[in-house]
Amino acid sequence: MANERPSQIYAQVVFEKAVASWLEPLKTIAASLAQTGLTEQLDEAGLPFPKKQELLRPIFPPQAPTEVQNFLFLLASKNEVNLLPEIIKQFERYVQRTQVVEAAKVTSAVPLTDAEKQSLESKLRQQFGNEIIFDYVVDPAILGGVIVRAGDKVIDGSVAGKLAALKEKLK
Repeated sequence: MANERPSQIYAQVVFEKAVASWLEPLKTIAASLAQTGLTEQLDEAGLPFPKKQELLRPIFPPQAPTEVQNFLFLLASKNEVNLLPEIIKQFERYVQRTQVVEAAKVTSAVPLTDAEKQSLESKLRQQFGNEIIFDYVVDPAILGGVIVRAGDKVIDGSVAGKLAALKEKLK
């Protein structure tokens, strides 16, 4: 059980990177298609497939995985490139359904007791939602208090943070 939290955090990171490796290139390609107006041409049944590939290749972002490129070629071969915006929308819905677990990194100057952890977790779940996994780190450099990082939010209740804020205020 001790490895459950770190493994969940690693799995979440891998999942997010995997999603990004598809979602970002697909969005870039969709934007390029919208700007160039190539969608109708790529969906023409009479246009030979090699010509469709030739039209698509320049709009692929450099980081686009081969699988993403092949997926676009598949859509073009079936005259369904026009479905790309809706595919992206549905893909994002699937991602939202699976991203229910958020990781919160809690840094404290000293190890927290079980009661302190339970109280903090209860308050954070009220603020961020129930599906949070907590990773506790001890860093004496913060002098006291805690720093919580959850997603893109940071709650700095550390003594070091308060001293730094006071120093800036006095300048």
